[in-house]
Amino acid sequence: MRVCFVSERGRGTDGWGRYTVEVVRALREQGITPVLVTADSETDRELAGIELHPILPPLFQRRGQTLRTLWRTPRLGSILKKCDAVHCFVELYAPLVALSCPRSVPFLQTAHGTWAIAPLASPWQRLFFRPAFQRADTIVFQTEFVRDRMAEHMPLPRHLVATGGVRAELFRRPTAMNGLAGTLTGRVVLSVGAVKDRKGHEVTLEAVALARKVLPDLQLVLIGETNGPYSCARSLQERAAALGMTNAFHMLGHVGFEELVGWYQRAQAFVLLPIDRNNALEGLGLVYLESAAAGVPGIGVKESGASEAIVEGETGLLVEQGNPEAAAKAICYLLTNEALRARMGEAARIRAHQFSWFNLARRLKETYVALIAEKQQESAK
Repeated sequence: MRVCFVSERGRGTDGWGRYTVEVVRALREQGITPVLVTADSETDRELAGIELHPILPPLFQRRGQTLRTLWRTPRLGSILKKCDAVHCFVELYAPLVALSCPRSVPFLQTAHGTWAIAPLASPWQRLFFRPAFQRADTIVFQTEFVRDRMAEHMPLPRHLVATGGVRAELFRRPTAMNGLAGTLTGRVVLSVGAVKDRKGHEVTLEAVALARKVLPDLQLVLIGETNGPYSCARSLQERAAALGMTNAFHMLGHVGFEELVGWYQRAQAFVLLPIDRNNALEGLGLVYLESAAAGVPGIGVKESGASEAIVEGETGLLVEQGNPEAAAKAICYLLTNEALRARMGEAARIRAHQFSWFNLARRLKETYVALIAEKQQESAK
């Protein structure tokens, strides 16, 4: 079975990229022959040897992105004709895939979060995206939260909720820690996510500053890309200085996977407190699943995908968005109750296995098979 996957890149440098690498890898292990269409000529080594067509325009470059993307319709169409199904991983390419995909080929669209909702809230973008999403034979939602948000803007076509994922086994193996991780003393709160306002890092910073009044040895480690167009790295450093946390706030930027795993294992709590702004939202947050796989209880926010990654009171805690006082209280509650923290960490570790990439890929493969059979039956009539 040849399945074409449409994504911006086959490298795990962001959420879309990581989803692409892991899902395609897991599906290839289950016998799918993947064809990858991207805007990037490079892939992670785990996708070595894959049939790759880097024909798409990169996203977020200039205005008029949607119209320029649609010019690629003939080139993509010629590829899709040779495939048994197409699965678009990036919502912003949905209009292109909807136009390019022959009716005889099943079309699936994954909806992650912000870019499943934001185009539907824009009057002119809605002209392209609403019919594109409705053209999909199946929409794959990462969470019920995203499904319900999209349903506020349009009638939903056939869909399924398939949450993923994590390779839980990678977060349990021993990892050597060097540099800062090997010398940092005190308790560590870890946060992972692109350094931009929507991720709520300033709220986390203020929460840790408040928690330090009870836990003076507390340190905040932030891992995530700092050079993006919406980076708030400088303002975070300035806020840390104002809060007296210059020596207790460590912003590491992007790190390699082994170092990331090591920090998960070093942390006593994981905190990510995103804020919904102008239809920008946290659809899931794979990092909550990663911290769970490492046995670290998470603190997230209500009214976001975190509420499906974290089981309140069992694997972590949920607080109101934009409320550093509530987050500080949650941090202190976890870190001053060792038995509770250990119990939540173990429950999180066990639950993380439910969201493996393998399980997600298995559900997707079953969906491909059913849709292909359905199309064949329609053509036989």
